[in-house]
Amino acid sequence: MVPAVAAIVAHYAARARPLADRPVGRIAGAATRAPSAGGAPALGRLVADGQLAAPRAPERGGARLALTNPGGMRADLRCDAAAAPCTVRVADAVAAQPFGNGLVVMTLTGAPLLAALEQQFSGINAARPRVLQPSAGFEWTWRASGAGPRIVEARLDGVPIEPSARYRVALNAFLAEGGDGFDAFREGTERLGGPLDIDALVAWLGASAVVEPPARARVRRVD
Repeated sequence: MVPAVAAIVAHYAARARPLADRPVGRIAGAATRAPSAGGAPALGRLVADGQLAAPRAPERGGARLALTNPGGMRADLRCDAAAAPCTVRVADAVAAQPFGNGLVVMTLTGAPLLAALEQQFSGINAARPRVLQPSAGFEWTWRASGAGPRIVEARLDGVPIEPSARYRVALNAFLAEGGDGFDAFREGTERLGGPLDIDALVAWLGASAVVEPPARARVRRVD
């Protein structure tokens, strides 16, 4: 690096360090990107829960479920079991969610919602499934092989998703515009913008004295 540029970078890094080191919450254990058997990791569940909480109030969009894309997560929230609970800093949260995408709450009927779940395994995602990360209460089972639909069942709060029913869904703006091959989300109506994804995560991490990364699988694979 050119010395003059290096000096500028070092200057602003030093000025940003107090903010980067500011604690935003504590976690009871690590939240990593390591996939579960179904493909949705603990960090994905944690991020999705934050993205549901932020616009859940009626005046903020009335979200009933949230989905996020695995590519939006770029670093684990580490926590050594022997040191738990562990402090999460601003820098840690930003490393996990670095893109600063705004959240969007939209109305989707069940048909395009189920179509989006199928797109995890079709189009540009056919060779390597891109499993979405669901918030608490939204679960599905998918089959790894065989003809026909890959989604065996999908439920919200234990109730099967109905093709004609209407659901308020929170997504980051990248997914809302069809990113990563999920163009079924473009059918969403009654859109309302929300906070940045990083702000939703920081708020969720600070909402409890200690946040427990969700351990229960929400996405299940059958062969």
